Amino acid sequence: MCSEDADGVLQTARVAARGDVTSVLALPGFAQRGEMLVHNHPSGALDPSDADLAVAARLHDDGIGFAIVDNVASRLYVVVEVPRYVEQTPLDLERIAFDLGPDGAVARAHQRYEDRPSQRDMAELIAQAYNDGGVALLEAGTGIGKSLGYLVPALRWAAANGERTVVSTNTINLQKQLVRKDLPFLARAITDQPVRFALLKGWRNYLCLARLEQARASGSSLFEDELHHELDAIAAWARRTSDGSMSDLTERPSPEVWDEVSAEPDLCTRVQCPHFDSCFLFKARRAAAQADVIVANHHLLLADIAVRRASQNWDEAAVLPSYRRLVIDEGHHLEDAAAAHLGMSVTRGGLQRLFNRLERRGGRGLLPTLVARLRGNRDLLSEASLELIDARLAPSVRSARDKTSILFDVLDEVLAQSGQPVLRLTDEFAVHPVWKGGLRVSLENTLGELGVLDEGLSMVRERLEGSARTEDAGGPMLGEMRAVSRRLQSAGDALREALDPTPGAETVRWIEARGRDRAVAVASVPLDLAPILRDDLFSRLKTTIVTSATLAAEGRFDFMAGRLGLTASELEPVTRILPSPFDYARQALLAIPTDTPAPNRDPERHAHALVRILLDVADAADGGVFVLFTSHREVRRAAELLRAKNVERRWPLLVHGEDGRDRLLTRFQESGRAVLLGTTSFWEGVDVPGDPLRALLLAKIPFRVPTEPLTAARCEAIEQRGGDPFAEYMVP
Repeated sequence: MCSEDADGVLQTARVAARGDVTSVLALPGFAQRGEMLVHNHPSGALDPSDADLAVAARLHDDGIGFAIVDNVASRLYVVVEVPRYVEQTPLDLERIAFDLGPDGAVARAHQRYEDRPSQRDMAELIAQAYNDGGVALLEAGTGIGKSLGYLVPALRWAAANGERTVVSTNTINLQKQLVRKDLPFLARAITDQPVRFALLKGWRNYLCLARLEQARASGSSLFEDELHHELDAIAAWARRTSDGSMSDLTERPSPEVWDEVSAEPDLCTRVQCPHFDSCFLFKARRAAAQADVIVANHHLLLADIAVRRASQNWDEAAVLPSYRRLVIDEGHHLEDAAAAHLGMSVTRGGLQRLFNRLERRGGRGLLPTLVARLRGNRDLLSEASLELIDARLAPSVRSARDKTSILFDVLDEVLAQSGQPVLRLTDEFAVHPVWKGGLRVSLENTLGELGVLDEGLSMVRERLEGSARTEDAGGPMLGEMRAVSRRLQSAGDALREALDPTPGAETVRWIEARGRDRAVAVASVPLDLAPILRDDLFSRLKTTIVTSATLAAEGRFDFMAGRLGLTASELEPVTRILPSPFDYARQALLAIPTDTPAPNRDPERHAHALVRILLDVADAADGGVFVLFTSHREVRRAAELLRAKNVERRWPLLVHGEDGRDRLLTRFQESGRAVLLGTTSFWEGVDVPGDPLRALLLAKIPFRVPTEPLTAARCEAIEQRGGDPFAEYMVP
């Protein structure tokens, strides 16, 4: 171990370990931060081995350098320098407030600038959180302009300290606002520093050029003839697009085609891929690596956490580039997003798609494609592999498909007998008669067949991967089969966890029918997500800002802090309610009708009463009304009743589901007199400035459904400790 002087010249040395000409033991804890570990190569060749690189990476994380020296100590190769402590430059809070004030950069560039004191207060609080570290929960009332309130400090911090910030949103609406409006505006307004930003999407959003090439080369063995035109269309689009993501496609391809050409992390060969330089995904990731602000969504953020938890990779890039500063906008949705990504689920359709990737009707899929390639080789290994596929693997795929269908038929029957679209599986489900009626046998048969299939896939891969003619035998196909095998294993784990978990597991489990075709799914999620969020998100970051227009309950943040795991003293958040600049008492009228039937008791009379009230409001405001519902069924019924009254003769009627969300918003703003009926995506993240929106009608308050499994389990946990679930959970 060597110490360095101020100029980086090695000075004192002490022996840490001795070895022989082949190896030396690298024990943990033998070096101190700021030292350089010097390791000799008796051969005189100073190129680092894989083991050297692994040790160097581990030491660097602890603040220790690594170098290789020859036996006579005449030449030194520094693999990694001793990490230097970089003094952080704190943000000037007054300057941050000035940027957003009447004489600042934002005011100079904004034609309709209005001074918003709460916005400046918010920006100062965030700047302080960047300086001091920690977590801040900030409720920013409507009209504050919270996106500029956090973007300005994030950009100033990047310029001063070279650290990026990840901004995570819940809705596509807000993502688009940030990358199409707010950040481009700040790039024009802030002229004394670069403003670099990037939008990141999940892997499967991007086209993989290598998989596209492979799919097209597979010919008719992979797809039915009618799907080949989709591949040709995607190939033509790939030559034109600069984005390469599904959102840039004018027509969305069928799921089975996109499954074969989309980017997948477990199939990607990274720098070894011949298309790496032109890869759409890595082009986006390279842009993100240079960005000061990376815009993502909660699902991508939680997918990143799930990957890091599985791999224990907390310092390098995973789904997202490495980051230490995070802004979570629309933060009241974070727990729900965590439930979606930190649990396990499997559907009949998902399993069938995996089986179909291996073999579909008409002799198409990965296995038939591999068979066609192997038949072109006339060596013993290829012939033995063909025999294994025909005798074991192909029958196993068909058997697994059949046994999975039987299992999901049994689950479908259980769900039908319950009379509910979602059936929570409590501890009592362990003694349900269905186990003796066929569920036990069908579950064991399915899991057993999945195991046999995985074993067969592994055997074929091992045989062919050991061949010198792996590429001729279909090397990329083997990667595809490996990925399918891993996903089948994960599906088996999800089935076991949801249906027959280990006793004492603190999970919420359920069966449900999803979508219009009522596809059966089983799922399990940890009952308490707070410890995961605390340990694997908030505790690992320097600064986290959680903001939303709705975070506090009765002026306190106890509920949100508890749900997110922010109750420990070392993670106690800074909290603040920043009031809206609007004077609601003078500028708005809140009306609560008392003569409408309850929607849960008489939904039809409630719908008629709602239409009557809507006509009164629209008449008083001359249109310009948003009407928000909690289901598409209610939207369609209201539209039907309004059209029966010829409403469209007076005002344009815009109905969610009859046109795209963005198009409906554009038409609403252009009209200035429209009546828009909307559901979930119109409840938040929608900005309609000026006069076009004059009235808002809520069909009902969107409380959580009490029988929804996670809600029911959380309410039961509150009851068991003597609390009031309605007051402590449902209302907040």
